[in-house]
Amino acid sequence: MLNYEILGQIRVSGRPGVCAPRARKIETLLSVLLAKNNQVVTAEHLIGEIWGEHPPARASAALYVYVSQLRKLLRGNSKDAEESPVVTSPRGYSLHVGIDELDADRFTRLYEQGRTLHWDRSYGQAAKVLREATNLWRGPAFGGFTDSSDVQAYATLLEESRLGCLELLMETELLIGRHREVVGQLSALAKEHTLRETFTEYLMTALARSNRRAEALETFASARQNLVQQLGIEPGSSLRKLHHSILVGEMSDAV
Repeated sequence: MLNYEILGQIRVSGRPGVCAPRARKIETLLSVLLAKNNQVVTAEHLIGEIWGEHPPARASAALYVYVSQLRKLLRGNSKDAEESPVVTSPRGYSLHVGIDELDADRFTRLYEQGRTLHWDRSYGQAAKVLREATNLWRGPAFGGFTDSSDVQAYATLLEESRLGCLELLMETELLIGRHREVVGQLSALAKEHTLRETFTEYLMTALARSNRRAEALETFASARQNLVQQLGIEPGSSLRKLHHSILVGEMSDAV
């Protein structure tokens, strides 16, 4: 069984001698096949993703060589005669990825499980599962790889899911009273994602419930200034209501 890790710099493990590709074009090939895992990708499409609008005259032959090199890389030092996960078909190539062999699939499964537990109000279990999901991330998906439009599109989708998972995790942590414990992480998230008001709202909530009312109000002032300067808009109604609640000392226990 191979393990493909794309929630950070791309890595492959599971067999002796198996490692991530070092050659850029083989990395592009593997990244595209992982982004389209278990789907057939035509040779023409792969050529476009690898070389762009100006492929070499013998691009088809070069692609065949890269596929062979990728198969060898994924085989590692294994002496087994098992089939390669890179499958050739009349229409092109595909990468067979089994259940839980891709860390992005494990993340999605855990995120969905955590969301279900949250809806069932099993907040303690939900927080544990959601934290496990977010801990799978080691950095930007595919290590910030930008050579392929397919990879960029999949990475964008994964990043949006990661942020959604983090929002739900922070909400869940607040619901079980871990206000002080999440202030640091929320501060970093609010600073990194200045236009995502949910993180600011949760940070203000955590600060206010940690008897740090002045810092909560400063957080709102900073967020408001940023929104006005960047977009010319005021904070949303939810953030404004929370600000008023903290300002007049009517902070509720609700998130």
